[in-house]
Amino acid sequence: MHFLNIRYHWEKSDFFGRASLLFRYAAYLFNAIFLIIFLDVYSIQLDVWHYFSFLVAVLLPYTLFIYYVQENNDKGIGIRQNMFDFLVVGWFVGLIHLLYIPTFLFILGLVSNYVASRGFHKFYRILVIPVGYILTLAIYGFQIKFDLADQMLHLSLAYALIHFITIAYISYRFSKSVQLVNKKVTIQQREIITQSEELQSLNESLTALNNHLEEKVMERTQELQRKNEKLAEYTFINGHQLRAPVASMLGLCNLLDYAEEVDEKEVIIHKLKDEVKILDITIKEIRLKLETDKSIVDQVKEIETEHSQFEKLRGKIWGM
Repeated sequence: MHFLNIRYHWEKSDFFGRASLLFRYAAYLFNAIFLIIFLDVYSIQLDVWHYFSFLVAVLLPYTLFIYYVQENNDKGIGIRQNMFDFLVVGWFVGLIHLLYIPTFLFILGLVSNYVASRGFHKFYRILVIPVGYILTLAIYGFQIKFDLADQMLHLSLAYALIHFITIAYISYRFSKSVQLVNKKVTIQQREIITQSEELQSLNESLTALNNHLEEKVMERTQELQRKNEKLAEYTFINGHQLRAPVASMLGLCNLLDYAEEVDEKEVIIHKLKDEVKILDITIKEIRLKLETDKSIVDQVKEIETEHSQFEKLRGKIWGM
C-alpha cells in the first residue's frame, strides 16, 4: 500500500513537506513527553483521552504528510494543515491545565510559525486553538495550575529555544527557495523579452519583404498591362486598318477585270498604287508602334487621314 510506503512518499516530497513532517513529529513528541512528565509531577492518573492524544501524536503528522505529497506538494495545503496543529495545541494546553508559562510558549511558538510561513493572511485561523481547548472542558471541566515545577519550566524553555531555531532555519530555506525562483523568473523574463525583440525584428523584416514583393508584383502587373495593351492595339490595327486597304485592292482588282477602256484601266491601276501606298503606311505605323510604343490614338488618327483620302479617290472611281 502506498500509504505505508514511507520511502516512496519521502522521495516524492519536497523540502518543505519533509521539514513539516519532522518538525511536526518533534513538536508532537515533545508535547507527549511533556504531558507524561506533567501527569507524573502532579500525580494525575492516565486515562483513555491521554492515550488517544498519544495516538494522535503518532498518526496525525504522517497522515498530513501523505495528503500533502498526494496533492503534489501544494504549499497552500501545507499551510492550511496548520489548523490541525492549532486544534492539537488547544487540546494539549487543556490537558496540562493551562499551565501558564508552557501554555504561553506553546501557543506563541505555533502562532509565530504560522506568521513566518503565511504572514497575517487569514490570521483568524488561530481561533481553532480555543476550539481544541473547549473540547477538553467537556471532559475535564475548567482546571488551571499556577505552581510551575522547575523541570516543567526547563522543558518549556528548551522547547521554545529549539522551536524558534527550527523556524528560523525553515524560514531561511524558504527565503533561499523564493530567491531561486525569483532568479529563474527574472532569467525567463529576460529570455522572453529577447525572443520578443527577435520576433519583432523578424516581423519587421517580413513586413519589408512583403512590401517589396507587393511593389514587384505591381511592377510586373503594370508591365503585363502594357504588353496586353500593345497586343490589343496590334490586334486592332491588324484586324481593322490592314483589312481596309486589302479589301480596297481586291475591289480594284475586280474592277480592273471588267474595265474595257484603256483610260479606265489606267485610272484603276493608279488607284491601286494609292492603296498600296496606304497599305505601306499602315505597315510602317505597326512597326513604329511595336518599336517605340507610340500612342495608338495618334496612329489611328494618321491612318484614318490616309484612308479618308483613299475614300475620296474611291468615290471618284465609282463615280466614273
